Amino acid sequence: MTAAAPRWSVVAPQGAAGELAGTGGPEGWQLLLETARTVRRHGRGALWLLDRTDTTPRRAPEPVWEGWTALAGLAAAVPGLELGLLSPAAPFRNAALLAKRAASTDHICGGRLALGLTAAAYVPEHRSTGVAPPDEPADGPSAGGPSPGDERAHRAVGETAEALRALWSGRPVTLTGEHVRLTAAHCVPVPRQDPLPLVLRLDAGEEGAGARLPADAAVRECTAVQWTGETRQVAASVEEFGKRRTALGTDPGGVRHAWAAECRVFGSVLERDRWLCSPHEVQFWSHHPDLLARRSLYGTPDQITDRARSLLAAGVEEFVLWFRDYPDTTSLDRLLTEIAPRIDTTAGPAAGTGGAEE
Repeated sequence: MTAAAPRWSVVAPQGAAGELAGTGGPEGWQLLLETARTVRRHGRGALWLLDRTDTTPRRAPEPVWEGWTALAGLAAAVPGLELGLLSPAAPFRNAALLAKRAASTDHICGGRLALGLTAAAYVPEHRSTGVAPPDEPADGPSAGGPSPGDERAHRAVGETAEALRALWSGRPVTLTGEHVRLTAAHCVPVPRQDPLPLVLRLDAGEEGAGARLPADAAVRECTAVQWTGETRQVAASVEEFGKRRTALGTDPGGVRHAWAAECRVFGSVLERDRWLCSPHEVQFWSHHPDLLARRSLYGTPDQITDRARSLLAAGVEEFVLWFRDYPDTTSLDRLLTEIAPRIDTTAGPAAGTGGAEE
């Protein structure tokens, strides 16, 4: 049986990783527009933005486009474009306002929006804007980086997911939860899509650990999961997530599994390895080159093809990629025009000659 072709979605060059440093407003907006048009022209997936206002892993006064504003502008400027936005949950974002923004944007883009939720907290950013609770841990795993999300954060995602589904019914909603509190709140108009896709962003962890973290409500309500991590970790978490859905009486096949990662296309293996080992990459991202490579899609077209096939075999149906050579779009263009068409739809084992990492 032939599997469906994988989706290739793109995380926009929004500036949150410092990729717009030194640019002005007109240049940044033009890059967003050009990227959106490229994604729409190829029609292989969605364009994702982040509900962020600051750079990471280090805060810096550099351009970062506000996600919802940019999303609405792109929806109007590029008709037919599929869109997604990854947002923090409560207490960093108000559930009622999040429901209203998503419903409004879903109408603007013609019913092509997906809303992502993450338990990861960008604590320095949240502290700078005054939305971090006083007892929020001060630091992530690296200086300025996101915290991966503890049990409390995952409960907040679950409450947010429940609140969104209730609000999108159009009826008044009253909730008294640990993180979400609403009194006769409502969201009208409701989204154009029924249901509007809810996507979880999760780190796969070891031996399926990432699949055991989300609250039951989040597992039930989501329509897709974007995993980060190594191939073997993702495979284990996809299997474990299916077991959780089954235990909750929900169809395991009702969720699309995606892999979220960074991508850069190189002309040779030597060029890639030299770049990975450069002091800037090691110091800036605080990862050993081998670990960074295993969690990312860096390499020659052959390496990337092999790696993508191994992920398809692990249960992945979509790739959600941010490109490390932004604001340049060479890797984006090569991925969509040269590499994606090479990936067969059988989800078979790696068959190329590039020596992809596992």
